Amino acid sequence: MAYIFIPTDRIGLFSCQESISNTAAAVNALLRHGIPVNWHTKGFRLEPTKRWPEGHYYQSGFSIDPDTCQETALRILNENNIKYEQVNTLPETPLTIITNKIALYDGSGAGAEFSGPLVEVLNAGGFSFDYISDEQIRQGGLDAYDIFLVPGSPDAGECYYAGLGDLGYDKIRDFIKTKGQYMGICGGAYLPLTAETPANPYWLNLLDATEREDLDYWRSGSAFVQCRIDHSSHPVFSGIAIGKSTSMNLVYWEGPAIRIFGENVRPLAHFEHMLASGCGPNVPYWDLQDNQMAAEAVKEYYNPLTQERFDTLLKNTAAIAEGTVGDHKILLFSPHPEMGNTGYGPRKDSLNFLLIFNGLFYLSCR
Repeated sequence: MAYIFIPTDRIGLFSCQESISNTAAAVNALLRHGIPVNWHTKGFRLEPTKRWPEGHYYQSGFSIDPDTCQETALRILNENNIKYEQVNTLPETPLTIITNKIALYDGSGAGAEFSGPLVEVLNAGGFSFDYISDEQIRQGGLDAYDIFLVPGSPDAGECYYAGLGDLGYDKIRDFIKTKGQYMGICGGAYLPLTAETPANPYWLNLLDATEREDLDYWRSGSAFVQCRIDHSSHPVFSGIAIGKSTSMNLVYWEGPAIRIFGENVRPLAHFEHMLASGCGPNVPYWDLQDNQMAAEAVKEYYNPLTQERFDTLLKNTAAIAEGTVGDHKILLFSPHPEMGNTGYGPRKDSLNFLLIFNGLFYLSCR
């Protein structure tokens, strides 16, 4: 039996696979059938194959070992229209994805306009998850899960505390310190930060990072922004980052300007340019195709970001960051990858969705 290799190279704005979402869904289907999936996040040259008798260079991909149930694996790949190669050897990779249980926060601080698009992305990528309420968290419900996923909120963390209280916050801290992984988007990216004043009891104070404007959620606004990737070899950017330097265009909606002051957190990407907003001459002039989520984000009544505020508050601060608490990982996304692209291709297969797919796979690696 041979290895099965599934390439995920980025070609222009898209993946070499027919569908970015279908590829993630196929990986999750394999995992649900008990088939371990290896993740190759660094480029390598594949041995000669029937398709490429001279060998071929691939940027990234997944693989399945020869000693797995390959009949089931091939059926799943074919059902999802996944392109693959069968080869005798592959380079070793330290990353093997395992099935993890995901709890999606559904308490008082989960903004429906943000959790809705996130659920759409999770479903498209075939991720199984359970909603978890404030009361379930307060009762220790997170102990049954491996990953806690927190979507955006209508403020900088106050609404989380309104539903969770001190007990709920303690349960989340204990979960991250002793058992699980965390991913937060926009409002969820504020939550693990450290407050600079006792007047802010609304953050978990887990990371050596803060937001200098504290709870002033409305200080910035909404816009399309360009972020520069700082660590292109990080698995979160697998299939996205190519070459020495790569940028991404994302929807931003009043998320934190993450300012790092210690060693248990590092920037993965930073805010570089403002592209457009709902304000005056900054209104986007291009077609957003079927991505109504992105269009909504820059409507004028949504507190549009200005160039001056971008330069003062966001420029060169961390947009995506990774923290560690003991052996446990925290991923923070200040922009909204679940809002999809900002003007190219269909929403269903937005390149930006890869940040969520890759992030969850990364948190699920052993």
